[in-house]
Amino acid sequence: MLKRILFLIVAVPVIAASQAMPEPKSTTIPRMDATLKIDGVLDEPGWQKAARLTPFVHSDTMQPARVTTEVRVFYDAAALYLGWICEDADIQATFTQRDSRFWEEEVVEFFVTPAPVTPGALNRYFELQWNPLGGTFDAIIANNVESDGRSKEIKGDWSYTAPNMTFAVKADGTVQHSDDRDARWTVEVRIPFADLKATTPKSGDVWRGNFYRFNRDRDREAEQLSWSPTIWPGFHQPSRFGYLRF
Repeated sequence: MLKRILFLIVAVPVIAASQAMPEPKSTTIPRMDATLKIDGVLDEPGWQKAARLTPFVHSDTMQPARVTTEVRVFYDAAALYLGWICEDADIQATFTQRDSRFWEEEVVEFFVTPAPVTPGALNRYFELQWNPLGGTFDAIIANNVESDGRSKEIKGDWSYTAPNMTFAVKADGTVQHSDDRDARWTVEVRIPFADLKATTPKSGDVWRGNFYRFNRDRDREAEQLSWSPTIWPGFHQPSRFGYLRF
């Protein structure tokens, strides 16, 4: 398969030495055996016991968002499970083809490196996305990270596919119809560890990862939201990924 390569040069401002960077977020992900139907409805008991990641704030300024976003996370011997709850009064999306430019509309994103927590591990990670119409994006990102932790350049290999990942999306509202008021959209995802080139995490293992959302409303500025604020521009700032503790 022909590889599609994405190049991006990121210009970043100089952060004054007096400006202390906040620590990346951290969460503990529980292990449990739960019976799920991957249908986009987070109604099984297992989701009530999952780790809950919220609030999502503006990635660069850490200002509050117009909307509420929550991610629920747990794992079992075979896979990682994500449940997204995205409050949204104006759900917008048109893309459905895999690996479309979903970030130009509304989408949620998960960046993760399952490698041991070392500086070099942050140079390569997986990028997974899901939109309100059930579209998905999956890629492997190579990131040229400066010595101070900021991203200089990324190269995305879009030929990568998570072959056994399953997911479902449910929209409580009408997508791409701004004349009425919507409520929310939810995403339920099962990601086998094999799709992340990883084995089942052991108790005490730590991965690095972050959760993002593009929120758009008609006639309003788009919101670029994250769980662990990037501070520096863009979502591809792996040194700002949160700590995922198993």
